[in-house]
Amino acid sequence: MPESPVANIIHSFAELVFDRCVIRGEARQVVVDGQPAKLGTRAYDLLLVLIAHRERVVSKNELLDLIWPGLVVEENNLQVHVSALRKLLGPQTIA
Repeated sequence: MPESPVANIIHSFAELVFDRCVIRGEARQVVVDGQPAKLGTRAYDLLLVLIAHRERVVSKNELLDLIWPGLVVEENNLQVHVSALRKLLGPQTIA
């Protein structure tokens, strides 16, 4: 079975550091202010997709396709995870 687009992103880096955050790719870990953060799988996948495509705006439909490949999900699912990321990382981090 081929790897998902998110799995490919995970393998593309070991660690990213920005502001007060450290994102560890293969460990699937986010550290904020030196403390491991609690972040669900889909929210983590969303964060990786946004990081991988940080040079451009990613459409809602593209995010849904990348985070929930082959599944039909409500747009509200995306909003919930964006909200969780903003709460964790700060509203200025995710526009």
